[in-house]
Amino acid sequence: MSRPGEHFIRNLPLQRKLMLIIMLCCTATLLLASLFFVAREAKVLYQAQQEDLVSMAEVIGENSASAVVFNDPKSAEDTVRPLAAKSSILAAYILNKNGRLLARYLAPGAARERLPLELLAEGAAPADIIRAVQQVQNDAYRSSFFSGYASVVKAIYLDGEQVGTVVLHASASGFLHNLGWTLLAALLFMGAAFVAAYLFSARLQQMVSSPLLELLATMKEVSASKNFSLRVQKPSSDEIGLLYDGFNEMLCEIEERNQILRQRQAHLQQLAHYDPLTRLPNRTLFYDRLSQALSLAGRAREAVAVIFIDLDHFKDINDTLGHRIGDLLLIEVASRLSTVVRSCDTVARLGGDEFTVFCQNIATPENAALVAQKLVALFVDTFRLGESEIHVTASIGVTLFPNDGKTVDELLMNADIAMYHAKGAGKNVFALFEKRMNEHASERVTLLTDLRQAVSQGEFVLHYQPKVDVLTGKVTSVEALVRWMHPRLGLLGPDRFIRLAEESGLIAELTEWVMATACRQAKSWQEDGHPPVRVAVNLSPFHFQRQDVKEAILAVLGATELDPALFEIEITEGALMQNDEYTCRVLGELREMGITVSVDDFGTGYSSLSYLHRFPINTLKIDRTFILNMMKSTEDQAIVTAIIAMAKSLNMQIVAEGVETVEQLEALKDQGCHEIQGFLISRPVNAEKVARFFTDEDRLRQDRRTGIPAGDAA
Repeated sequence: MSRPGEHFIRNLPLQRKLMLIIMLCCTATLLLASLFFVAREAKVLYQAQQEDLVSMAEVIGENSASAVVFNDPKSAEDTVRPLAAKSSILAAYILNKNGRLLARYLAPGAARERLPLELLAEGAAPADIIRAVQQVQNDAYRSSFFSGYASVVKAIYLDGEQVGTVVLHASASGFLHNLGWTLLAALLFMGAAFVAAYLFSARLQQMVSSPLLELLATMKEVSASKNFSLRVQKPSSDEIGLLYDGFNEMLCEIEERNQILRQRQAHLQQLAHYDPLTRLPNRTLFYDRLSQALSLAGRAREAVAVIFIDLDHFKDINDTLGHRIGDLLLIEVASRLSTVVRSCDTVARLGGDEFTVFCQNIATPENAALVAQKLVALFVDTFRLGESEIHVTASIGVTLFPNDGKTVDELLMNADIAMYHAKGAGKNVFALFEKRMNEHASERVTLLTDLRQAVSQGEFVLHYQPKVDVLTGKVTSVEALVRWMHPRLGLLGPDRFIRLAEESGLIAELTEWVMATACRQAKSWQEDGHPPVRVAVNLSPFHFQRQDVKEAILAVLGATELDPALFEIEITEGALMQNDEYTCRVLGELREMGITVSVDDFGTGYSSLSYLHRFPINTLKIDRTFILNMMKSTEDQAIVTAIIAMAKSLNMQIVAEGVETVEQLEALKDQGCHEIQGFLISRPVNAEKVARFFTDEDRLRQDRRTGIPAGDAA
């Protein structure tokens, strides 16, 4: 625990602290030097005084030695009488060796009370006199300073033997006067030295403290302004100069780190608010800007259009051409979107292939539709990405503030709903949000919730639609088609829930249930005595993405003990193109097991000979849209003819879907189609009704009276 004085000194300003230290050191040094000088001078003066008295005592002793030996007081008195001429002598005494006083001299005006021998009574005993002489001898040094007189006691010798003693008392005024002048000179010297030391120390402390105070001022300025580019001018090359160098180096390092920190903060700010791929604002910044825009629009009573943009089939591009091409496409899309909007509007990427735009001060819904049309038009031209040319479209949803919603979340949700409505309308279009869309979206969410429980609760059923040989009219196989017996909505077709199942990931569980149920049914038909009939099941591309197609099929066939030759899988062109190396290998392995591989809805996808001849495909199924229009459209008829010719050249079976009229049947037969499937034969029916077709009867035999095939009449 520090003392109060030490605490006070520690808290003094540096200037005063340096001044105090220097002055204390100087004062102590001067004081010690002056004391040494005065003491030495006092010693010299004292010795000179004592030497005079000793010389005088020796003379008196030599002159009075005979008188002392012969005990002659008169002669002794004659010896000391000349001392009266010495004004400095106060008293003189001659004593024999027995202590008897033989002669005595006392100067006029001498202070007898201060002289020890004068204090003795008249006729004092020799012993008292001897004691008084010893007292004089003991106090000889001290008496010069404190009693005002100097004393000396000198023995009288005759022939080498002490015969008496001489005692002299002299005034010390001369000694004290000279000593006083010496003290005065010392004090004057100390004063002059103190003033000189003060002036020198003031300059010295200024030399030390000024650079430090300047350094302190710069530190405060740096601290207040955060300007780390400031530097201090080095005043000298001593330790303070080294301190300045260290301070400048520290500022330099702090400045460099501060610049790095600012760069990193700017980078983090960029990452926090901008998409790293397209450099567009991200979801966070879009939310913030849109919130401000809605606030301003609310006060100004203006409308704001929020537009949601989703690329069509972007996942297929990523899967077939790679993520690098997908990223380049997103960058190019972002660049095109930015050319349409005004400077007051914002284009952002929410993630994946989803983009958003909000446009301020939209007067009418027609203006918003005009912006959406411009956005759709951006995708007319192909995208040139390196050596690749890609044509991609977008589905766009538009919603308006404040009519459709008043919060950011509500507007984005409505724009998303409108975008999904655009996708449902055929893609590559835009849709303005309407209230009924929200109801449809709510129904979609409810349907998805019900779908998650449908498999476990046994709400799905299978219907079967036969395929018939065009030449013999006999059933070659049946296609298993799933239906959902919804407890509230009734029987739902696959168009109501298959897409939901794919989006939610439930398609795998549903497909496995369809395969297992269809295979068990095929096995059951055999056990009931029906001839073996091949059953076909549609496989979702999801299985090829998970790369578990073969495992799933083998598990079902093993559990149902169905002959692989009685099992057929139908896949879309898109599924063939996803991870085509894996797909080609797996389909080859399945075909070697005896499983039939069919391409469903052929003609609506890539339709490229480059992949058809590489994949182990047994059958092509011509999409129903071409069959329905082939009697009306020469283009569709030409497409059907080309597909049949191409399949024949590749030794594939051809199945025409959606055949509804005899005219379509005859045209397909003339062109060499192998099998047909459609309402002309039968609608999808349950397992019991479809079993009626498993006979050798010609299902294409015409009733001459009605012109309707016999099978359908049954």
